[in-house]
Amino acid sequence: MVLPARIPLTTWRVQSVARVKVTGGGVTGAAAEEQRVESGGLVSWAAERQPWGALRAAGQVDSFTVRTSFDAQRGTMLPTAPVRVLLEATLDSVFTRVAVRPPLANECDRPEAGALSLARDLLMRVPNGIASGERWKDSSVTLICRSGVPLTVYTTVNSTLETMDADRLVVRREIASRLEGKGGSAFRALELAGTAQGSQRVEIAPQRGTVERLEGSSTLTLTAIERLPGSPARTQQIVQRTELTAVRTR
Repeated sequence: MVLPARIPLTTWRVQSVARVKVTGGGVTGAAAEEQRVESGGLVSWAAERQPWGALRAAGQVDSFTVRTSFDAQRGTMLPTAPVRVLLEATLDSVFTRVAVRPPLANECDRPEAGALSLARDLLMRVPNGIASGERWKDSSVTLICRSGVPLTVYTTVNSTLETMDADRLVVRREIASRLEGKGGSAFRALELAGTAQGSQRVEIAPQRGTVERLEGSSTLTLTAIERLPGSPARTQQIVQRTELTAVRTR
């Protein structure tokens, strides 16, 4: 199997639904209820591909919106205004970089970072010469920011080519991540650490080299430890379960 060296500009409609539950110190009342976060948009990528599957890509996320039940009255969802974000990416087996163009002075908790996350999973490495049933592995280290804390994310992706014919490739991806970071100030220190597990089923058109459909789910478990001067440390656990769907527009 040999995929094209140039992947044409392709657009997908992407939808992510996350359910977030926070437990532990200081979490009571409405804050203890499961919250829902829906994000979506139109993701476009064009890429150049190397024989071993490495990619250099440029694209955008258009009409990116987020609706969340956080801090809202029961039964309502709070929307954001649509955002358009330009992106560039470099991807190989040991290095992944997806960045906003032009670079943000501070990416922490910005809506552009959410759009970037929505687009990242549509970039995947498929080496030439892979046969049905064969596997390959990718590892990467990336930096993100949550609640003002910079996090290092160590990710391993194990991929299997489950089905191969003239019209369709089906790839199964098993994704495992480890996250850790520290931040805050002299008056409030915050430590975050956690793990994530997920799987994806990806359909690829071999003639174009493009993802036709992606369906995935993941679970992130994150422990946050907050330390204030003169007070006992407060520990909270955040569990986020996410469903992701991407379909190529025609």
